[in-house]
Amino acid sequence: MPELDRASAPLPHVGHRPRRPTDRTTGQVWLYVAGVCVAALVLGIVGWRTLGPPAADAVIVLTVLGVLGSSMRDRELSPHVGVSLGTVILAAALPLVGPAGAVIVGFLSYLAGLRAQRMRTRLFNAGMTGLMGGVGGLFYLFTGGYLLTGGVNLAAGDLTPLALLARVAMPLVLGYILMTLLNTLLIGGMAHAVSGANVWDVAFQTLRRAGGGYLTHALIAFLFVVLWAPVGVGTFSAVLILGPMLIAQWTLSRDSDERRSHVRTVKTIVAALEEANPYSVGHSARVAELCDRIAPRVGIDPGDAEMLRYAALLHDIGLIASTPHMPRVSGPVDVDYLVAITTHPEAGVRMLKGIDFLGGAVPGILHHHERVDGRGYPAGLKGEAIPLFARVIAVADAFDSLTTTRSYRDALDQDQATEVLRSRAGSHLDGQVVDALESALGTRRWEPTVIQEDIRTSIGDAHDHDDPLVSDLYAEWSPDGTS
Repeated sequence: MPELDRASAPLPHVGHRPRRPTDRTTGQVWLYVAGVCVAALVLGIVGWRTLGPPAADAVIVLTVLGVLGSSMRDRELSPHVGVSLGTVILAAALPLVGPAGAVIVGFLSYLAGLRAQRMRTRLFNAGMTGLMGGVGGLFYLFTGGYLLTGGVNLAAGDLTPLALLARVAMPLVLGYILMTLLNTLLIGGMAHAVSGANVWDVAFQTLRRAGGGYLTHALIAFLFVVLWAPVGVGTFSAVLILGPMLIAQWTLSRDSDERRSHVRTVKTIVAALEEANPYSVGHSARVAELCDRIAPRVGIDPGDAEMLRYAALLHDIGLIASTPHMPRVSGPVDVDYLVAITTHPEAGVRMLKGIDFLGGAVPGILHHHERVDGRGYPAGLKGEAIPLFARVIAVADAFDSLTTTRSYRDALDQDQATEVLRSRAGSHLDGQVVDALESALGTRRWEPTVIQEDIRTSIGDAHDHDDPLVSDLYAEWSPDGTS
């Protein structure tokens, strides 16, 4: 199931350093964690009093397997959220031990997990999983599911294939779907408590990143249940199920290893850019975050959203080659500056040549300084001829520039910056993308980025090529969009 690695996330935008949560925020987070744990406890009591105590042997075996599964995290969904195989055991608990047993199994599996975690994170994951088990278990019964241990349905071995599908498989799948939705909402609630993030946005992002591979856990859980009760293998089925669990973990971890390798490559490249240009520290990450918010609102599907993020992180990588040739002047932007700056998109594409997994990011990197009126660079593309990735990055890029302090101007706040972007819709920027950004910012405000005084002093007066005014100067100098 998706779970937290840390019960907090870096909050960007101030002075190049992440903000630390205030005491008030910390209190809100602990209150949220406590509420989740109490809700799990209440559901456990309700299930216990309604159906009696769950089968002790099944609870013990499932808890041991749950600890193992929760410790075998198979892949990351984001820097703070991962998926573990504990989901298999929690789903199997629904027909085997009912809601009370599922609460116990879910809570103890994550409380006793073997991975090092902060206590707040451990308690949240435990409470969240217990609550999911209780809700899923009650829903399993509500949809007609049979309990197969504990003396409730002693004829489990006599289930016909049709009854097995109708009274075990279908309720289990429905309960699993409900648990998955609850899982993502609870993670969204934690993100809101920590950073003010929109609950629905985070839940949607978590759900889409989980992907189809997550559904294999339900299939393994059903196999486990069938072996345990209808087939009559009993507790020994725990041994038999270890093989499929390990295969599932290995299969998904291969994807995770490849993804982590890609992320490390991108981070290394971005670090090289930030080392060469201190003003760019954090800029790529902020543009990527803005693109993440915009993507679902302009119809970018989950599979493409990750590639958009790579493009956003690397959109300015060509500055490594272009910056040394860029004049640093305190007066107006001149032709020499414009000539130098227009080389960085193509330089970036050349630098990334041969990195196969970034092939889908290239159009966004190459064309993020095009204008919808056709007066941008490097190709002078117009309107929808500009790749969608590039149009999204252009809006995010301009917005971050406007909300960041420079040596020659102060940062605008969110409302001032979006007003500037709206005034440029249809000429410089894609109006639909601007609308999407404004909608996304309506759910969680964006704080201006304050560049520290020592950095501004050490660098001196350097023009920001992402400033929309520089785009206008280029358009005036090269009205046909070519140099």
